Amino acid sequence: MATAKVTDIEQRGRRLLRHLIRQERRRLLSAVLLAVAAVACQLVPYLMAYRVAVELVTEVDPDGGALTRYALVALVAIAAGTTLMGGALAISHLCAYWLLYRLRRRIANRLAVLPLGEVSRRGSGAIGKLAMEDVERIEVFVAHMLPDAVASLSVVAATTVWLFAIDWRLALAAVAVVPLALLGLRHATRGSGTWVAQWHGAGMAMNQAITEFLHGIKTVKVFNRQSDTVARATGAVRGYVAAETRWGTAFLPGGAAYFTVMAANVVVVVPVGLWLYRDGAVDLPTLLLFLLLSLGYTAPLTKLTGYSSQLRQVRFGADEIAALLDAPALPDTHQRVPLGPAAVELTDVTFGYRPDRTVLEGVTLRAEPGEVTAIVGPSGSGKTTIARLVARFFDVSAGTVTVGGVDVRELAVDQLMDTVAVVFQDPFLFHDTIRANLTLGQPDVDDESVYRAARAARCHDFILALPQGYDTIVGERGATLSGGERQRISIARALLKDAPVVVLDEATASTDPENEVLIQQAVASLAAGRTLLVIAHRLTTVRNAGRIVVMTDGRVVESGRHEDLLRAGGTYAGLWEDATTSARWSLGATDTRSGASR
Repeated sequence: MATAKVTDIEQRGRRLLRHLIRQERRRLLSAVLLAVAAVACQLVPYLMAYRVAVELVTEVDPDGGALTRYALVALVAIAAGTTLMGGALAISHLCAYWLLYRLRRRIANRLAVLPLGEVSRRGSGAIGKLAMEDVERIEVFVAHMLPDAVASLSVVAATTVWLFAIDWRLALAAVAVVPLALLGLRHATRGSGTWVAQWHGAGMAMNQAITEFLHGIKTVKVFNRQSDTVARATGAVRGYVAAETRWGTAFLPGGAAYFTVMAANVVVVVPVGLWLYRDGAVDLPTLLLFLLLSLGYTAPLTKLTGYSSQLRQVRFGADEIAALLDAPALPDTHQRVPLGPAAVELTDVTFGYRPDRTVLEGVTLRAEPGEVTAIVGPSGSGKTTIARLVARFFDVSAGTVTVGGVDVRELAVDQLMDTVAVVFQDPFLFHDTIRANLTLGQPDVDDESVYRAARAARCHDFILALPQGYDTIVGERGATLSGGERQRISIARALLKDAPVVVLDEATASTDPENEVLIQQAVASLAAGRTLLVIAHRLTTVRNAGRIVVMTDGRVVESGRHEDLLRAGGTYAGLWEDATTSARWSLGATDTRSGASR
């Protein structure tokens, strides 16, 4: 089964390469033809050298005019060959860049429709390697390898025919080393598929480790774990070096024999040629021509050998890209349907991120339109998972999730995204202006709407205080802003989206008291006239919610208003007692330290 699966992936990679080449087949064909013409021009100087040798050896008084013509023809051929090869490479590069553009767009479009779990499983480092490094190798294949390989094959074919046409005995001497060299190459490339797979896997692991290190650099510094994380990244780099070294070591004996024997054809041509010349079987011009051609005869073959190694890398990368492009997208009906009042309802929902671990089991709850519904519970109880299922980052294993009375799986994905806005605990801001981040997906929104949303989200004032106001660049992931400022901008972004359903995932979990008050005011603006589903860590922030749903171990154990749940004395009452006790303990500790300091 595993072998069949690998073979299927390899077939998809080959199909992808063929498809890419077919997209630009006309221009690539013209590039190949120009390359072949360039090769023909490259053979002309050898022919002219042969003609000069004949003139000098056979004529007592060589014709100076003829020698000059031969030299001029050789110069023109060299110039024409260089021009034609330049044109071939220019066309092939143009084709390659267009192919890269389209391929990267396909990768981006596929990532946009894949389930979040599939993207997370692959990892940003591995996906980054596919989109950058492996795609670049396809550019090298199309822009360089394809025309060069055709040119090299043309050189070998044309030279071989020419050599046999002149003297079949010397031609056999010139090509005699090729079969022996190929035996060495066969030994060198034995098991190369395994070596390439290990090398490629190590490269993806290295990219993932380095990407993870860079993304987590703040945490690494705060916890003073530089040595551990650097060691992990260094270990991944060493793994990559080791994989490449093993591959090179396996190739070395046969490869060295191949290149040595390939370069030794002149060792065969010289004695055979001198023997035939001594017996009068060949003349001196013919011997000189064979010596010239034999010196360069095997060079195109060795170039092709280098390309064959690169082609394995290209094909392996194409296999991985094809596997990503063929990964099943989140099913989309593409049907926009009428929705009822924007209620959110989960009915007997069961879900797990892995087949062997259930996160939610039999969850049923309802968030009413125009009301704040809070979901609370211990860490790991499944609160954030519910937010992801409502936004359909994943599909449920069993049960249904409905928005406006319609199963989210029956809605067009773009309609669902128009209907549901999500504000995450750690909002992502692009390395762009504040205005661009606020109007994400709505570039035509007017300035007054932007300002109105920013005021409602309590971020207008601090934005105006920035050096360029709304045109201030916020840095990578919003690094120049505080956590509370990023959170309020994400709420303003949700207000601008004007979706009838808003999901807030731990919006105040890591903010200071001042920012928490501002965010609460922003959330109040966000709640007006919308269905608001709040995933809450701090119970004090949701005590006034219309309904509080309490979860434990992936199940709903209680629901109701704050006062009712306290009177019931159940799980929520215990959580509330823990929260208030913790707050009193913190205040008491502060008072104690203050008294001590006094």
